[in-house]
Amino acid sequence: MKKIYILFFVFTAFAAANSLHAQNKFLVTVADAGNTKVRVAWTNPYGDSVVQLNVQRSWDSVKNYKTIFSPLSPGLPENGYIDETAGYNGMYYRVFYVLANGSYFFTKAKKVKTGSDFTDDISEASKADENFLVTVHDDDTVIAQLNYDQYKHFRDSIVNYTRDTLYSLTDADILIRYYANNINWMPSPHVFTNADGYVQISLADALQKNYRIRFFDEFHKPLFGIQHVTQPMLLLDKTDFMRSGWFYFELYEDNKVKERNKFYIPKDF
Repeated sequence: MKKIYILFFVFTAFAAANSLHAQNKFLVTVADAGNTKVRVAWTNPYGDSVVQLNVQRSWDSVKNYKTIFSPLSPGLPENGYIDETAGYNGMYYRVFYVLANGSYFFTKAKKVKTGSDFTDDISEASKADENFLVTVHDDDTVIAQLNYDQYKHFRDSIVNYTRDTLYSLTDADILIRYYANNINWMPSPHVFTNADGYVQISLADALQKNYRIRFFDEFHKPLFGIQHVTQPMLLLDKTDFMRSGWFYFELYEDNKVKERNKFYIPKDF
């Protein structure tokens, strides 16, 4: 009985610690500090319980991270670091921290955002509704009507790869304002670069329709094609495109052009 009680106590304490961690979020912001410098700032909700903290940087959002800064006082409620050695403000940053009980965590990878997002969070009920659509428009034209997953990718592309700004009018009505009122590029909801740098093809009705895709380099020279897209979601490795930069594509539905657009593959060293 005594062993059972001890095990129950340990389990309860562990669950409580994880519950506390779920409630208190370690907040990290990454912003342009000018002249290719990057400011990484954080808010620490655990105070002196944080016994170790490292700021880490990578060309990729999921691997090859290197520690670039370790503060002498990791328990400060707010702190920051200016990265002056990057020479490029498109890299990813995260914070690794250790609590006094031995638990350790990595914050979500972030990089400097060029666009702005002033949209409200979409309700959980709307996210779960298969019929829910988000309408994106400028002053005069409807740009796209997207389900929630498509809209998330669209929003990330706008914020990370343009200087445009998004605003919420309602839960399902998003207004886009173009940077300097100059329309240069609108990210595709179907073919885009995801957060891990892979080219993602998202076609919810791929099983019901006949889609094919052709890819081209920045000079519109043909690279390769997919004769029949048979999966709703398909990931292409960055190595398929050999290098970073802009690439063009043509998406066909029943041998008719559905979309012509481009996407950007960031550097990865």
